[in-house]
Amino acid sequence: MKAVKVPKERAEHVRKLAEKSGAKDKSRLIIQDKDYVEIPIYDGFEHLFNEYQIIEQKNPVFARKRSLYEILKEKMQKKYHKLIPKRYKIIGDIILIKIPKELEEFKKMIGETLLKMHPRCKAVWMDKGKEGMLRKPKVELIAGSGSETIHKESGCLFKLDVSKVMYSLGNQYEKIRIAKMVKDDEVVLDMFAGIGYFSIPIAKYSKAKVYAIEINPVSYKYLLENIRLNKVSITPILGDSMYVTPENFADRVIMGHLYCHEFLVVAIKALRSKGTIHYHESTPEAVFDRPIKRVKIAAEKVGKKAEILSFRKVKNYSPGVSHYVVDAYIH
Repeated sequence: MKAVKVPKERAEHVRKLAEKSGAKDKSRLIIQDKDYVEIPIYDGFEHLFNEYQIIEQKNPVFARKRSLYEILKEKMQKKYHKLIPKRYKIIGDIILIKIPKELEEFKKMIGETLLKMHPRCKAVWMDKGKEGMLRKPKVELIAGSGSETIHKESGCLFKLDVSKVMYSLGNQYEKIRIAKMVKDDEVVLDMFAGIGYFSIPIAKYSKAKVYAIEINPVSYKYLLENIRLNKVSITPILGDSMYVTPENFADRVIMGHLYCHEFLVVAIKALRSKGTIHYHESTPEAVFDRPIKRVKIAAEKVGKKAEILSFRKVKNYSPGVSHYVVDAYIH
């Protein structure tokens, strides 16, 4: 990281030149060293300071990072300030951000600002939601280039294309919570495996036999890649869980899709005479206990009972709607 080393009496002149030319690296602070001052500059601007000494900074001092809100507030009219996004996701080296319709005219500026804030990232995509049962992302590239990345989480690697498959950062605790519950001698079925969100951590941190079913060919392709990347043993199955799920073979079934209540009977039949189900659902707060009722009803349909081991809120999903998970022992 380069800097211009100048005598103190010339520091102000050089600082103004660096700022005016766009050469000053705003991520680092100016350092005073006895009778000299180090003014940080970006690579490629050295020719503007030929009469001064250019050095490679050994111990640069970085400025406090300003938030996206703080930066954009200076660039936008006051009427837009309340709409400025305060949160965004970084998946691998790609940024995903939701932008209100009122600010879409500024999307390019927002994207470029985020890339400056996060130099290691290569692209910014505007998140417009998800489509259909396969939860296909609706996204738009607003800065940089590229959509494929490798995201590291809890010691696991997840390769994906953010324009083709979804990735939820909010489920990180849940993935590890389940992985820690699995015993080495278990047979585990992941009914909606995606790219391996639950399957990969389970296979990495236990010796359980893991089966992973995925209906989306694109997600399935990345599931196969992630099995190789993480060097884990998983039996992948491409198909619809409703029709390809074997019966009477698993000790534990994971139902990580938020809209899968119609698959509950299939999941229960996949268990041996008894076993555990982790059932996820997106539920309105007004009927927050609906997931528990659905699990119990499904168990009764096949002549079994559901003992609720735990019921917890994973995260907020949308206004008035939350993501819940039920851990149920079926016997």
